[in-house]
Amino acid sequence: MDLVYKTTMLTQGGRGGQVQSEDGSFKLKLAVPKEMGGSGEGPNPEMLFAGAFAACFEHSIRHIAKADKLPLRGCYVEATLSMYVNFEGAYRMALSLTATLAGPLDQVTADSLMERAKGICPYADATKNNMSLNLKAVLDTPITA
Repeated sequence: MDLVYKTTMLTQGGRGGQVQSEDGSFKLKLAVPKEMGGSGEGPNPEMLFAGAFAACFEHSIRHIAKADKLPLRGCYVEATLSMYVNFEGAYRMALSLTATLAGPLDQVTADSLMERAKGICPYADATKNNMSLNLKAVLDTPITA
């Protein structure tokens, strides 16, 4: 494998601390969600994860559409992350990604695009055996027969 990119992130203070890039170009104060006993007055690690996953997945969709010359005029991805505690007290996550696709696409093509994006997205690959991932494609301008 050829290395394409590498980054280092630093944290201090856990869920209620801060996270920053090693070069200082990204710095963010975190807050524990109210549902987990915190103030909820700021972003939390799950928000960052869901946003990063959605951005990466959207890029995968756009990459495949461009390579296949599909008529994709626009795309955005909404990520909904849910966290659960299992019987052993371990935390587990589930993620639902809904991609809204604009262009003269049919539902079969949109669904195929989602599955193919799942196949090349590094976040989907990294989580495939340890997190539930639900995909849904919504057509902004659906084609009707």
